[in-house]
Parts: sequence; C-alpha cells; structure tokens
Amino acid sequence: MVELSAGEILRFHQAPSNIIVTSPCVFQVVSPIQSLPNQATDAYRCMVSDGERMSLAVIPGKLSAMVADETITRFTILKINKCSVSKKERQGSTPMLFILIQDAEILGTVDEKIGNPVKLTEQDDVGADSGAPQSSVAGPAAAESPISRPAYQPQYQQPPAQQQPQQSRFGGAQSSFMNRVDDIKPKYSGMGGSAPVHTGAPPSVHPISDLNPYHNKWTIRARVTQKTSIKSWNKPTSQGRLFSVNLLDDSGEIRATTFTQQVDKLFPLLETGKVYYISNAQVRMAKQQFSNVNNQYELTFDDNTTVELCLEQANVPQEHYNFIPLASLEKFEKNQVVDVLCVLRDAGEVAEITSRTDDRKMIKRELTIVDKSGFQVRASLWGTEAETFNVPVEHVVAFKGMRVGDFGGRTLSLPSVGSMTVNPDIPEAHALRGWYDAEGRHMSFQSFRGAGGGAGGAGGSGGGIGSAENFEAQLKTMAQVGAENIGARDTPEFFNLKGTIAFIRANNLAYPSCPGENCSKKVTEDLSSGQWRCEKCERSWPAPDYRYIFSFNVSDDTGQNWLQCFNEVGEVLLGATANEMIELQRVNEVAFGQKLADATFKEYKFRCKAKSETFNEVTRVRISATNAYPIDYVAETARLSRLIDSYN
Repeated sequence: MVELSAGEILRFHQAPSNIIVTSPCVFQVVSPIQSLPNQATDAYRCMVSDGERMSLAVIPGKLSAMVADETITRFTILKINKCSVSKKERQGSTPMLFILIQDAEILGTVDEKIGNPVKLTEQDDVGADSGAPQSSVAGPAAAESPISRPAYQPQYQQPPAQQQPQQSRFGGAQSSFMNRVDDIKPKYSGMGGSAPVHTGAPPSVHPISDLNPYHNKWTIRARVTQKTSIKSWNKPTSQGRLFSVNLLDDSGEIRATTFTQQVDKLFPLLETGKVYYISNAQVRMAKQQFSNVNNQYELTFDDNTTVELCLEQANVPQEHYNFIPLASLEKFEKNQVVDVLCVLRDAGEVAEITSRTDDRKMIKRELTIVDKSGFQVRASLWGTEAETFNVPVEHVVAFKGMRVGDFGGRTLSLPSVGSMTVNPDIPEAHALRGWYDAEGRHMSFQSFRGAGGGAGGAGGSGGGIGSAENFEAQLKTMAQVGAENIGARDTPEFFNLKGTIAFIRANNLAYPSCPGENCSKKVTEDLSSGQWRCEKCERSWPAPDYRYIFSFNVSDDTGQNWLQCFNEVGEVLLGATANEMIELQRVNEVAFGQKLADATFKEYKFRCKAKSETFNEVTRVRISATNAYPIDYVAETARLSRLIDSYN
C-alpha cells in the first residue's frame, strides 16, 4: 500500500500563504474531477487528501490531458513534485486552502479512499501563518490515522524573515468558483508623470517563472527590457489603443500589455531599463504570435495594477538572450522565435513591396548577417525599423525575437514585437567582435539553399489529402502545429496530420438533426406529442436523424492534440452511423463502449482545418478533421523510403 504524506495538508495550512513546495508529497484524489470553465486551456479542480485532511487542488496545463483521458481520476494517487499553495480568507470560517499542482507523477489508482480524511476546521488554525511549517500534526486525526509519516519533509520557498509575506488568493478574472478580491488601490502618479518610488520594507516578491492564472495576489520585481510605442486598432467589432513591455527578473521573462483605458496612465510610468515592483495584473495564456518572449503566460495591466519604482536595481538582470548559431537554423521550424548574435555583413536599400494576401503596401529592407558558425543568412526588417536602420556594416548586432522563415532554405525576419541592439555590452558580443576582426572578415560563408528542412507553412484548401507529394508538402507534426501557431491567424488554415487516435469523448457523441433534405439543423423534442421540431424547415418529424459531432485525441511521436469531427469523418472512425451508435448506447452500454474502444489506437491521415474562435472573451484554436483516411502501409513505406533518401 502506498503511504500518503500524512499531515502535509495541515502543514500547508499552517505555513505562510503563497509558498512554493519543491519536494515530493503523496496525495490521493478523493472527489470527482470537475473542469474549470472559461479557461484559455483545459484545467480541472478536485479534492485531494493526505489521509488525514482534504484540500482543494487545481490541475492545469500539461497534466490536464491525463485528466481528459482518465489517466488521473477519482482515487488516483499522485506524487506531487512541485506545487504552489495559497489561502483565501473567508469571513467567520477557516481560510480555504488551494494547491496548484505544477508537476506530478502517477503512482497508481486504487478502488477506494485511503484513511478517513476530514476538511480543515477552525481548530486547525492554531499556528497558521507562523512563518514556518509545523513539526507535528495537531488534532485527533493525527492520532487515529493508520497512515505513517514518510521520511522526507517538504521544502518551502518562503519570503525572508524580515518581510511580510503576501497572501495569495486563487482564481482571478477567469475563475468561476471564486470572486477576485481587490483590496490594493492602484498607485499612479498621474498622467505624464513617473512611477512613485517604493518606500518602506521591500515586499515579498514572486518569481516571474512561477506566475500563473490561478494566483492573483503577487508582486514581482522586474526590469523593463523592451517597450513598444502606442498602437491603435480599429475593427468593426472594437477599437482602441495598446502598448506592451517585456519584464525580466532572474527567473525568466514575461510580456505585459496595457489596453485602452490605462494606456495614458501607464505609458509614462514604465521606462526601458528601470526596475519596478508590479502587482495586481491579470495572468493569461500568451498569444505567441504577438510575443518574442519564451513564456506560456502574459500579463494584462488594468486599473487595479500597481507600479512602483524600485531604487535597488543591481540584482536584476539587464537583458536575457538565448542565442543560437546561424548554422542551427535548419533545426527550427517555420515561425519559431529565436535570438541571434551576428555581424552585419551587408545592408540592402529600402524597398516597397505589395502583400499577396491583401494588396497592402509594405516597407522592407534586407540584411545579410554572419556568425562564428560559418553561415550567412538573409534577415528582413519591416516598416519603421527598415526605414530608420542606419547601422554600419561589420558592426555586431543582437536580435531578439527573430522569426524563422523557410523561403529559399532558411531566412530570418524581425517582427514588430522583436528588438535589435547594436554593439551590446555583453561578453558574447565582445568575443564575436574579436573573432570577426581576426578571421571572420576574410572567410567565405555557407548559405542555406533550396527547401532544406521544414515542410513550409500551413496552407492549401480544405479538400482531400491529395497526392502523396501534396500530402507530404503540408504534413505537420503535433509539435509543429503548436510551434507555428497554426490557426491563430485571422483566416482558417489547412494542413495534414498523421497520428493515432488515443481517446474518443463519448459524451454528446451526436446531436439530433433534421431528417429533411439539405438540412442538418438541430431539432428539439416536443414532449407532449413525441414529435421532433425543426425551426428552420418549420416541420415536425417522428424521429430525428442523428449526426456525429465529437472530439477525439490524436497523438504522434512529438505530442498530442484534440480534434473535432463531424458526421462524415465520424462514420469513417467508428465504422457505423450516428443513428446506429445512439441506438447501441440505448440498448447495450457495454457494446457501445467496446465500439469506441475498437476505434482507438488506429492510425489515420487527417486533413485538418485550424481556426481561432472567441467565446466569453477567451480565444482558442479549434482544429477540425475535415477528412480521415486509414493508412496505406505500402504507400507509407514508399514515402518513408523517399524521406530517408533525401537525407543522403
């Protein structure tokens, strides 16, 4: 029998709020797992137990896939390697404890609850927030529980003793089970001024790398490394202004954006190069197409956001780069973001080109850059950057947030969210300068030629798979779909996938549709007459015609993703009509379940459409399978043989 970490939840409760636990704890899921609505990504909540007490837990991010495929379910035992713990005060009651599970392993699933865990009570508040974990467990549960205490003790990352720890309240603007508490007033110095200077003891600071949407009470100390100009947008559905900043501390970077109402307040406060204490901003999933920062989250500043100037700036990094050699660009997919340190070999003239998609006029300047790897690459600047560029050749340039292209081999492009620093005062730049002066100036450099690497961008139409050559040209892996932000643009994008069905969601497998010709609208049952009514056709029918609409999980060797399919694809995958499946579910649940099981772990080629959709102000990319074809293993063997030959 696996031993749970008896007494751990009580220790969490009696420790300061907003702590990070970095050594293992073993808990059991003891309640049904429920999804959190209105989230940018799948997230779930449940109750977990240490055998003595229970606490609410949130399962976000990469672990949510294991909930969706029921790998994590009720009575599953988890070894939690990293979690953050916070508390929400409740009037007249003990604070509510929240555990955000950030990294966990599955130890197994048993048939019943282990021990007799109870909820935290007011008696458990003794010693709470004392500044250190308790060494013993109070209350009768500790004496009665048969579960022994594991030998390890959790390690807490707490604020320094002289600082007052901030309480962290779970939830935020996107949580449906908790109301946000705004008890800190915004601190602005007024329009056109500068940020107020923080006075008094330094606050407890939270590392940028640990920010997530489930904590809404934190303070970061970060340097502004990049600040955009104020930009405007005017669409049929909305209009406004915005600007963004990149924030950096010693744990990582994050992008923060300010919208219409707060632009005039915050734009003068934030200056590039200065360090600030920032709190009370919303943490959301990042829109990677607008960011040059490697972080899955981003901040949104609102009228509750607090910005204070920090005079102690020595311990905050000036800039963070993750430089890659130009020779390694072939390893990166199209539209991935990279940092490059290079020498400017040549700079072309400004040119005006016309976009093929919308006939828009654009300003472009092409550069040739080189580095110590012995490669030269064409890099493009756009708009104002192209017009104002006046860097002399043979100077060292650091580019941050360059996007990889595959036209003619490999190219780079500096988007509006990228940045450029000439002759940066960093050791890597000095070393590159010395190398170029000694030998690089006289070298001959290699170039990327042809279509070496990458299959190109998503495109084409939503038809069938097409020829083997067309299929391979638009074939994507799961990793490429995410890295290239396929579906995040304004128009739908089409691409091909090859993967194995790992799971089919049985809930709401089909909907009752109108049996009328050329109509597939949903019909509703009139309970008084037993007829099914179609409002579009204005007719009633004795029975509906069921049509598939369900989600299924597809995986390949690089990752997994959820796809949605409709009637035609559903019939291919399940080998039966929706009417047959609904009837089978009604008369024989076991046979229905077996039919779904038989459809899993089969490999298909999929023609897919990815489109960005917004619901309740949350934008997600929905991927639909428009066609599905079983694998022709003779043709697939020939394709793989050609692929192997291409590497020679």
